[in-house]
Amino acid sequence: MINNYYTLKALTDEIRDDVESSEIEACYTRVENTLEIILGKPGGKSKVLVISCKPKANHLFLQEAPRRHTGANVLHSAVGGTVLSIEAVRNERMVLLRLSDGRSLAINLFGPHANVYLISGPGEIADSFFRKKKPSVNTPIESPAATDDEGSSQRFVGHFKEAEGSPLQRLAALVPPFGGNLGKETFYRAGGDDLMGIARDRSALLDEVTVSMLYETVSRMRRELSEPDPRIYYDGDDPVMMSLIEMRHLGRLREESFASVNACIIAYSTGAEKHNSDAELKSGVLGRLMKKRDEFRETIRKIENDISGNRESKYRSTGDLIMQHLGEIEKGAGTFHVNDGDLEIRLDPKLTTIQNAQAYYEKAKKARESYRQSVDRKKQLTSSLETVEAELKKVEAGTDRVKLLSMAKADYEKEEALPPFRVFETNDYKIFVGKDSKNNDELTFGFAKPNDVFLHARGVSGSHVIVRNSSREYPQKAVLEFAARIAAHYSKARTSSIVPVAYTMRKFVKKVRGRPGAVILDREEVIFVKPGIPQPSR
Repeated sequence: MINNYYTLKALTDEIRDDVESSEIEACYTRVENTLEIILGKPGGKSKVLVISCKPKANHLFLQEAPRRHTGANVLHSAVGGTVLSIEAVRNERMVLLRLSDGRSLAINLFGPHANVYLISGPGEIADSFFRKKKPSVNTPIESPAATDDEGSSQRFVGHFKEAEGSPLQRLAALVPPFGGNLGKETFYRAGGDDLMGIARDRSALLDEVTVSMLYETVSRMRRELSEPDPRIYYDGDDPVMMSLIEMRHLGRLREESFASVNACIIAYSTGAEKHNSDAELKSGVLGRLMKKRDEFRETIRKIENDISGNRESKYRSTGDLIMQHLGEIEKGAGTFHVNDGDLEIRLDPKLTTIQNAQAYYEKAKKARESYRQSVDRKKQLTSSLETVEAELKKVEAGTDRVKLLSMAKADYEKEEALPPFRVFETNDYKIFVGKDSKNNDELTFGFAKPNDVFLHARGVSGSHVIVRNSSREYPQKAVLEFAARIAAHYSKARTSSIVPVAYTMRKFVKKVRGRPGAVILDREEVIFVKPGIPQPSR
């Protein structure tokens, strides 16, 4: 209830002597959504009225002004005005500062619609803290001349029956400041947990005796609110609520009392800001860890599919079958059938029979190497996954701020350390793409390692593409196709339907002197792909 009417009324009563007759020396903002109004009196120390318009953290308090203030100046036309009076608008989350020239500053603490308006006359807004000048609700110039007396118990019961919504909504309609935490406390005091439990039930019907008890409870709580005893309720070290009176329904929580409402608001807002900052920090670290966990799990799943589909034995047996039927296979044949035609073997008609067999043996060799790489990578990724899952458990269980900041800083530094190239990733392989001729040279001859894979669209100008590779063998075909499509996309042939892309190990790439970005390839191979930025496989 930090921006509840009763809190604002108690606060304005408390700081009135410091605010009234003060001159507005400056209005500025140095923290997002927060306005600071410097107030000074002749011969006295300047004060600063701090107004937070943060959507989920509206508050207002007064403190000593800093010796020097920096920030963006706002509400320029209010500077120089003298504050005649400060008051809380009855039953509203609003404070009015009347100025000596007939204008007013309306501080509206309406959650996401919070703002500060400089009002020059009825319905006339001369300036505002935020650029949006039209208030979301009516901004009164004068506070209503009314009391806190809602009439007799009988009238209250009658109006309660006529109101709509849940019991809590009906109470808020009759007594607006009692719609939130004060409303909960009213129901708790009137009927304990049972009555508080049905406060939000739209189908709940309360008898006249219960409604009368609510009326009497509201009356007693109002008397308590008129003589505030400010306190903060904590769940552990986290501030849960600031209140002017005892909140009995929060009896299980630790509470701390304060000598003044202003001091209580300062302590609560500072603690809440730290708590929210810690919560955001923890949420960010958890989000990054969960993303890493999910990425590792998905990559391991795909690798397990590759391992289960190992084709080494199939390729080798096919090569053996070709060798067994050397005399039966016709020269230039595209297929050959064995086992009475049940099995069809595909052949390259440009190769001899022995060369076709050797091609299958070479495929078997590559499949074996790919299988070995997949098994090794699965072990590495499984170890990384276990580390991430252990960190997740620690953070979820509760990690101190210093550790969270260290983890967040490590993630930030990792992102900052990324090289100045376009970066992609698939199947846990990093892929780097040059942006221009100079950047291509830097990528290929300054950043790439000997066993990294170099790719470039064949016969046209385009970006150099490097696949980070720790093995002496090429990555699996899916990774090469992924990188080749990117190389085709960032080339002059990007509008073609199919583009040939040359690739080789970086150690077989030589620079052409005097021609930035130009290279000569040795031991190159070619893959045909459709240009585009494919979705990463994880």
